[in-house]
Order: sequence, then C-alpha cells, then structure tokens
Amino acid sequence: MAGAKQGRDGAMLAGASDELPSDLLPPELRPGELPSGLSSDMVDLLAQVPVAEAVKRDVVRRMDGAGRFYHGLDHLALLWRRHRRYGAAEGLLAEPITTLIASAILFHDCIYDVRRFDSEERSARHWLASSHDSGLAEADRLWVADTIRATKAHLAYQPSVAFRRSDAAGEVDAPQHVSDATLRERARVWVLDLDLTPLGEEPAVFDENGRLLRRETPHLDDAASAQMRLRFLGLFAKAPTIYRTATLAAAFEAQARRNIAFACGA
Repeated sequence: MAGAKQGRDGAMLAGASDELPSDLLPPELRPGELPSGLSSDMVDLLAQVPVAEAVKRDVVRRMDGAGRFYHGLDHLALLWRRHRRYGAAEGLLAEPITTLIASAILFHDCIYDVRRFDSEERSARHWLASSHDSGLAEADRLWVADTIRATKAHLAYQPSVAFRRSDAAGEVDAPQHVSDATLRERARVWVLDLDLTPLGEEPAVFDENGRLLRRETPHLDDAASAQMRLRFLGLFAKAPTIYRTATLAAAFEAQARRNIAFACGA
C-alpha cells in the first residue's frame, strides 16, 4: 500500500554509487544517467541505497511503468520525505538503520502485479538479487527482504521483541541506548507505518488516491473494485490502532480514522 499524491511534507539532496560492469548487464541496465525530472526526494532516496546505478535505473523504470498510477515514484518519494520529516523523533535517522529503511522503501513495490498475490515476495527476492554486491552484511540484506515481505499485511506483522513507543513529549530511547534487535523491530514497524500514512491524508488527497488505485485494477468492474477497497479499509477500521509508532500515530491516526469511516459509509 502506498501514496501517490504529494501530501504535507518538504524536499532533500543526492549522491551516487558504483555500477556493475556493463558487459554483465542486459541492455536496459547498461551504464547511463538516471532519468531527468526525478523529484529531489526521489533523488535523495536513490542516493541512500547502496546498489549499482544500473539497478537504481531499473527500479525507476519499473516504478514509472504503465499502470503505475498509485504505486509509483511519487509514492516512494512521499514515504522517504516523511521518513526524513518524522524519523528523528523515533531515533531512526542515524546510520546504518536509515540506509536499511531507504532500501526497504525503494524496493517494496518494485514488482507490482494486481492479478497476483505474491508481489511482496517477488519484490523481496528482487532486492536480494539486486543487492548481492551492495556491501551490506547478509543480515542487513535479509532484514530489508523481510521488511518488504511484511508489507503484504501491515497490521499482521508482530515484532519479535518489544520496542518502546515514543512518549507524549516525542522522546524515544536513542539508538545507542537500545539493542540492535529492538532498533530493527522499531525500524520495521516504522516502514510499515510509513506505507500507511496515505490513509491519513486530507480528504481530497485521500479521495484522489482512491481514484488512482481504481485505475490500477482495470480487470475488475466497479462493484468488484469497490468491494475490494472496502474489505481493505475495513481491516483498519477494526484495528485498535492503525499506526504503531507514536510519532506517525499523532500525525495521521485521527484523519485516517475519519477518512476510513467516510469511505466505508460509517
């Protein structure tokens, strides 16, 4: 799940990484420049992910492909912008965890097929195949892959260790004061919460996102598409909390509840 329209946030900078030898790449992945016209947030996100430039271009091509009305480049840029805006309050802007978060954001929808039910698994495998020479430790690569898999059912994911939610003052234990396992669980739930922030957009943006999602399901008639959307939103209507990180709950929970209630006719 994702968000396409620009929401309530602001922009960042860029960098680069090494390329694979051109003779090992298919033509569409040969060395070259990233496409022009990418948003500053998208350029910054790409700069944070330690994969070859050719791999980045491939992800951009996939995300900008035909039929990507909602799950596209704007969605990735939105999630990254919100990570940059809100992540400090959860202690998640420091390295190396922010690199893993960036990687999960960039790849989580890189394979998206509305007629299949394994897009998250295929996206996770694509990440693993694309990051073998990234320089990341194997545990880090597997963390990203498992985070991508968790986006299949955001609320179903149960952290393996407890992590402390930020308190009313917006304070959390700093990364150096928590275990690596705790920080990684906080980061995974953070990525899942970021992916749900479009539920908490202002009503006009929320409605437009609904129209964009409808355009991604041309194989369904209007009744079937509406039923699928109501079933999806109903999962969140029944949940005691939509966002499990306090920072994003404070920013998006109330509006998400209002949007969902209206969409479901409650």
